[in-house]
Amino acid sequence: MKKKLIASTLFFAATTLLSGCVIHVGHASAQEGEDISSVFGSVDVAAHRSVGNLSSVNGNVLLEDHAQAEDISIVNGGLKMGSHVSVDEINIVNGDLDAGSHLHVANSIETVNGDVNLKQQSTIQGSVETVNGDIDIIDSVIESDIGSLNGDITLKGQTMVEGDIVYKMRDEDSKERNSTMPTLTIEANVTLGGNIILERPVTLDITNPALQEKVIVRYSSSK
Repeated sequence: MKKKLIASTLFFAATTLLSGCVIHVGHASAQEGEDISSVFGSVDVAAHRSVGNLSSVNGNVLLEDHAQAEDISIVNGGLKMGSHVSVDEINIVNGDLDAGSHLHVANSIETVNGDVNLKQQSTIQGSVETVNGDIDIIDSVIESDIGSLNGDITLKGQTMVEGDIVYKMRDEDSKERNSTMPTLTIEANVTLGGNIILERPVTLDITNPALQEKVIVRYSSSK
């Protein structure tokens, strides 16, 4: 995950970017279907409009209801999406992702320092991963894994995770940052196809006893 996000950052640095303005797709500021890049400016994709790859540095991104985009890459900015939005992939370095209902992501969602909030009837065909942000999902389908290092994970309603839930091992040089124990909360009606793999200490709040039996601890108590 880190390699992909670093590559995205380098892409921003090497690309000519529009700066200091708000780019409106669907309101005559940019053409529908084209790639969009911005620095120090926000991007707004209007309802029922589509863009190609969308990248932003130091600016927020808004996709209104029924908007579409290919890959979305953001450094230092949040991503907000209305309902029935469709994208290929999402990568965010510093910023939250707040999605409306019926989001469809063809690949994965990855953040470093940002929360991921998914509403009802969303489908993520890849994984959902974050380093330091929280993940909150309700009544949605994740077709691969959910992974985190330091953030809380909360799964609600009829959410279905087809892969594993993984808390990754802490780096030796970041023990102080990792001193706060994250919490994994799974409500009673959530289904999980894989296992709950813990490579670091995590507080567990799991209602369903069948899911408690899927917990695999891969760290020693001395860590």
